[in-house]
Amino acid sequence: MQLTVIFSMIFAIFIAIFAGLNSNVVEVNLLFVKSQLSQAIVILISAIFGAALMYLLNFFKSLKKSKDIRALKKSNVKLQQEINELNEKNVKVEQVVINDDFPDDFPDDLESIEE
Repeated sequence: MQLTVIFSMIFAIFIAIFAGLNSNVVEVNLLFVKSQLSQAIVILISAIFGAALMYLLNFFKSLKKSKDIRALKKSNVKLQQEINELNEKNVKVEQVVINDDFPDDFPDDLESIEE
């Protein structure tokens, strides 16, 4: 995060210097409007619009990541519940095996047991 801020500041300084060195007046054609502006203003406005566009794209990307994280947490809760249920069943089976307390209908061949 801090590295991003440092690079952003360096880039902003570079853009400001570049814009200051290019202060000639230029004609700008924007759709049906023609006007004359300083090249520095055109450069700064372009940089601002570019930064705003990148911010919006990053914002939507972070929204998608948040949605994915919520879905994964929900899935994690379900899987943890399943693990707990299986652990409870395992404890019951271990108690049966330890006590040698198999039911009468328990098959002798464990491979024949289907889930």
